[in-house]
Amino acid sequence: MKKTLLICLMLVSCFKLFAQSPTDTIEVKKGFSPVFRQNGENLNLNQLMELTKSNPEAYKEMKIAKSKAGFVSALGYAGGFLVGYPLGTAIGGGKPNWSLAGIGAGVLALSLPFSSSFTKHTQNAIRIYNNGLTQTSMNPVDFKLGFTGNGLGLNLKF
Repeated sequence: MKKTLLICLMLVSCFKLFAQSPTDTIEVKKGFSPVFRQNGENLNLNQLMELTKSNPEAYKEMKIAKSKAGFVSALGYAGGFLVGYPLGTAIGGGKPNWSLAGIGAGVLALSLPFSSSFTKHTQNAIRIYNNGLTQTSMNPVDFKLGFTGNGLGLNLKF
């Protein structure tokens, strides 16, 4: 029994333990619109907000990004309607109001800086969140079995 216990203690002293697995990080896949994934599943904006609540700095960036997303959505829908209505009229055989389409294109162009800012703040929040995970979860717990002043002892460092 003593030999089994001693072998188990020696095996435990050889391994480093981590509080969280590094797969908890959020991946960013860049493209026309960035896609955020964690553990193989796509995340939407509300899920990102919920995940970053544990890190105040990342959560602050996500709140800024969410406000930008509201502007992007409002301007995108309005501009899309203003461009789409004259196009639909032209396809349907009516007389389109092309100045309305021009205004819509301008509104869509106005949404581009907000979209860029949303992407920048979201990616910054994800970077902060992932760095926070690395700092907190990758601190190893170290077990060592060895001789102390009083004899054989177990040393635990974290």
